[in-house]
Amino acid sequence: MITIAEAVEEIVRKSPFLEEAIVDGIVNYTGLARQIMPEVEDKLMKDVQIGGVVMAIQRLRPKLSKLDIEHEVLNYLKKMGEIIVRSDLVDYTFKNSPSLIGKQQELLRSIQGEKDVFQASSKGVYETNIVTSKKMLDQLLVIFEGEEIISKKENLASLTMRLPQDNTSVPGIYYYLLKKIAWEGINIVEVISTTNEFTLILSKRDVNRTFSLLHNLVND
Repeated sequence: MITIAEAVEEIVRKSPFLEEAIVDGIVNYTGLARQIMPEVEDKLMKDVQIGGVVMAIQRLRPKLSKLDIEHEVLNYLKKMGEIIVRSDLVDYTFKNSPSLIGKQQELLRSIQGEKDVFQASSKGVYETNIVTSKKMLDQLLVIFEGEEIISKKENLASLTMRLPQDNTSVPGIYYYLLKKIAWEGINIVEVISTTNEFTLILSKRDVNRTFSLLHNLVND
């Protein structure tokens, strides 16, 4: 039978977010105790008092270290491939409609013969977002004529990072990257990801600063 302290440590160490909040002293111990109590009780197979959980969290803090929290994430980021920068992008969001998919297919066909064209799209429940090179803007507007434009942004650029193939087995990679960027006051317009690629869409004025930040993270 494990103790309350062991159960709390096991739960907290599963989440880099909780670990970091406890280390930084910004978490409300009582509030966190209430949140994790059901899981603690499941692990112990008995009822526990909230005071015992709060005390376990308090005693856990000295055992946690930011260096330990970031160590695994940084080790994976050291294996990250090249960072690819693309500029002169536009970002259009359309309201979903029965004709939208066919027009997306038409846009993709028109891009096939073009060199060095960036294109990414994502479909939500109510809207579809398309990011493409500015050189394709006239064709995009012709193809999507009649569709409702929800938003449009220009003067954008992208940073694409190739992540290690086992990146999905390490919790906190995206959180770590996005946190560092947010701390620098850099606004992210869109986030696009595939299994092993992670792309940020940013204002062109923020690209150099973001590139330097990411480059330093994986090379320090």
